Amino acid sequence: MLEKRAFEPEFMRRLDSLVIGATRARTLRAGRRTIGRVQGTGIEPENFREYTEGDDLRYLDWNALARLDNLSIRTFRAERQVEITVLIDGSASMGVPASDDKLGLALLLGAGLAYIAMGENDPVRLVAFSDRRGGRRMIATRFHRRRESYAEFRPFISALKSRGETQIGAAVDELLSERRPAGIVVVISDFLVNSSDYESALSRLVAARHDVKVIHVMGEHEVAGSYPPGPYRIRDAETGTIREVMFGPAQAEACRNRARIHADRIRDFCRRRGVAHAAAFGANRADEIIRNEFPRLGIIA
Repeated sequence: MLEKRAFEPEFMRRLDSLVIGATRARTLRAGRRTIGRVQGTGIEPENFREYTEGDDLRYLDWNALARLDNLSIRTFRAERQVEITVLIDGSASMGVPASDDKLGLALLLGAGLAYIAMGENDPVRLVAFSDRRGGRRMIATRFHRRRESYAEFRPFISALKSRGETQIGAAVDELLSERRPAGIVVVISDFLVNSSDYESALSRLVAARHDVKVIHVMGEHEVAGSYPPGPYRIRDAETGTIREVMFGPAQAEACRNRARIHADRIRDFCRRRGVAHAAAFGANRADEIIRNEFPRLGIIA
């Protein structure tokens, strides 16, 4: 499975070289390599970003508004290290189809995020969510700061199996009930739930002042609709519902359209809410995704 690569020396060397290369390439860009910073007071100004609804007007750049009629928010380098929670979808849909290995991709990306964050001694934890027996929506590691403890994520990653229904809303409620300080929450999921569920969940995280980042995972077969033609008996991985379908060119095109609409809706919602978004489509593209999409998240500046 793809997640096993997370602890291979070659994978960690690639992450190191990516970070070093990005740092050397930086010229006059404000700030420093970072997995993110929250809006608010700090020891020194760090950067500016576009104003989004709900931002604290105390940090509005009034000079830019007067001169350029532009609404910008000033951000600061935090006085404290930022807590990072990587929230990974562990529901049954992440295991279907098995050949797409969506869960393996999600775990590899989550581990990569943790490794990069621990390079700056930011406290980071991995959390998995789904609707599991016993009422637990989340299972979590403890926070780790130093790379010397990176290997302690291995049992969590090795033991996680896709099962249960996707319960993003319930997991976010459980996360917020911990009443931890605002930090960074990275949500990695295929988001195969009603759009109102994930939109409401992400909005609640934003309202709680978290810096929210989304990695949308999809499988190669999901995106391409590349299933052999013929009759299929399909069982919903989460609800158990079974139905029979005949798959052919028309159904393949319908699958591609649904996948595109689904991906576009998530991306557009994130853009409207000021949530950083990255597409992770295809487990065979893991290295390319890390190289190209992590910078979009503000993980490597």
